[in-house]
Amino acid sequence: MIIDFHRELDSIRVHQSGKVVSLHKPLLLLLTISEILHGHQNQFLYDDLEDSLTILLHKYGLKNTQKVSPQYPFLYLTSNSAIWKCTVAKETLKHPNTASRKDLLGAIGSFTPEFFRYLLSSSNGVKVIQHLLNSYWPRAYHAEILNDLGLFELLDVQLAAKKDRSRKFVEEVLDAYERKCAICTQSIRLGDALVGIDACHLKPMQHFGDDTINNGIALCKIHHWAIDRGAISISNEMGLMISKKLNGNKLFEYFTSFENKPVFAPRDQILALHEANIVYHNKYIFVK
Repeated sequence: MIIDFHRELDSIRVHQSGKVVSLHKPLLLLLTISEILHGHQNQFLYDDLEDSLTILLHKYGLKNTQKVSPQYPFLYLTSNSAIWKCTVAKETLKHPNTASRKDLLGAIGSFTPEFFRYLLSSSNGVKVIQHLLNSYWPRAYHAEILNDLGLFELLDVQLAAKKDRSRKFVEEVLDAYERKCAICTQSIRLGDALVGIDACHLKPMQHFGDDTINNGIALCKIHHWAIDRGAISISNEMGLMISKKLNGNKLFEYFTSFENKPVFAPRDQILALHEANIVYHNKYIFVK
């Protein structure tokens, strides 16, 4: 039987509390596949992965909590039996739904032989990493995740960062915002070609956002990155909000000088951001 591994990857269940997801399993997959691409054998001792996985979970888990549980994906990814195996069986645990760190010490995880062969065939390992990045993280995270995994030079970053977005969406958003950044009004051109202005999704596609004009805003590269990462957001009154955790040089020039000032809105109100998308970004993406 031929297994559709991309369908298997899409069937992975991630923990969700309300509308906030925790990406433990996708991060375990990214970490272990990156190890395979660097020549690691198909056996992973939990003790060896714990520290690296914990760091990744804190940085890219997307759930707003200081507590992460690296032992969970190592064990519970076995529910996708076509992909992952673990020497610890859930039924042998005293509390299978709340596995402790001690339960996993000494445990060995591995990909199924079929999935391991698939990863090593042609460029499938690269394709799987690209699939995971595009499925679970906004584009602003991709290059940084690849760098942390030691894959920045190994992969085509531009391809890995590519998102499915319709040309219609891009053109509609840029037109609605007069082809300038809604925050700093940058509108630089090289000849007639617009430079460095993106059509940005306020509610990310990975959070079930859509390609409608009312989920789009035109932003320069810096402010696009900042809104994707939750460094900035938009208030219900359309003022710019700055995360208290944002710091560094040029902060006034690029951010705090615009704080509480109105974000540019399309002249036609029917093209403006929907309030529901603004509320979602404030609640689930913005770093308070």
